[in-house]
Amino acid sequence: MVKQADTKIHNKNINSKPIIIFPYQGYEHNKKCEWYFWWTVDRCKEIDSRPIVMLSRDTAIRQDAVSFLKDKRSNALEVIQTWSVDTCQTWLAGWGHVLDNYPQAERIVQIPGDIDYVKEDVEFYDNLTSFIEITRSDITIGDFGTGDKYSAKGMVDTYGTYPLLATWFTAISQSIKSLPLHRPRSEFLNIKTSVLRDLIINNRNFAYEQTLNFLIKSWNFDEATWKYNVSTSALGSLSDDKSFRAYRGCIDQIERIERMLSLLWREIKEPKKNDSISDKEFEKQYVVFSNEYDNLRSKSKGIMETARTTLRAFLGV
Repeated sequence: MVKQADTKIHNKNINSKPIIIFPYQGYEHNKKCEWYFWWTVDRCKEIDSRPIVMLSRDTAIRQDAVSFLKDKRSNALEVIQTWSVDTCQTWLAGWGHVLDNYPQAERIVQIPGDIDYVKEDVEFYDNLTSFIEITRSDITIGDFGTGDKYSAKGMVDTYGTYPLLATWFTAISQSIKSLPLHRPRSEFLNIKTSVLRDLIINNRNFAYEQTLNFLIKSWNFDEATWKYNVSTSALGSLSDDKSFRAYRGCIDQIERIERMLSLLWREIKEPKKNDSISDKEFEKQYVVFSNEYDNLRSKSKGIMETARTTLRAFLGV
C-alpha cells in the first residue's frame, strides 16, 4: 500500500479523462472563482484536449452560467448538463458519462471547479498540477487542510466524520489516519477507471459523500486491509466559511454521513443465511448483529448531539 502519492508523471500518453465540476452558484460575480475555474481547465488540457465540465441544470436555469456558456473557450470543452440532487450526484453522472462513452479511458480525474478560497499560496497550484498527472495508484485522494480548525469543513470532519467513522468502522478509521488522510470527504479524486467501475457497478451508490463511501467499499473486511492501492496527494490549504450561515450546511452534511455509515454497516455486517447454518444458529447470529447495531446506534446518536451543540457554540447561533 502506498502511503504518499508518487511524484508527478510527465507521461502525456496516459489516457486520463478529467471531469471538472462547474460551480453550483456560478462565477458571475466572483472573479477569483472564475479565474480558478479556467486555470483548472488549462491544467486539465495538459492531459486531455477536451475536458468534461459537469454543469448542473439548476445553475443553467437560474442564469448563473450565462457568461460561461457564452464564452468561446467553452466550445472546446465537453459540457454535460445534468439534473442532480446535489454535487455528489453530479460526480456520479460524470463518472457514468465517461464509463459509457470513453471505454478506452484508463483514469478519471475529478476536480471541483468552485474553489475561490485558495490561500495565497502558489504551492497549491503546483501541487494540483501534480495531482492531475498522477498515474501509478489505483485511487489517489487530493488531501488539503483548512488552516482553521473552526472552519465549516474542519468542524464537519472533527465533530462528525472522524468520530462517526471511528464508531461504525474502527479499522478503516485507523487505516485512513495512517495513510495519512485528513479529508476523507475530499472532492479531489484521481482513480483508475477499472477500479471506479467496480466501485459503482458492484456496490451500492449514494447521491452524497462519494469519497467516504469509496473508502469503505475499498476495504477488505476479511483481511483488514485495502483492496486497492490507496494513496494521498497533499495539495495545500484552503480557507472556508465559518460564519453562522454555515450551521445548516454542517448539520446537513453530518446527518448524511451518519445515515450512510449506519446503512453501510448494516449492509456489510448483516448475517448471511446459507444451507450450512441452521435456522436456530442463524437466529442467534441475527440477535448478536441487532444488539451490536443498537449499541453503535446509541453511540452515534451521542456523537450527533455533541456535534450539534459544539457547532452552535462555535458558530454563534
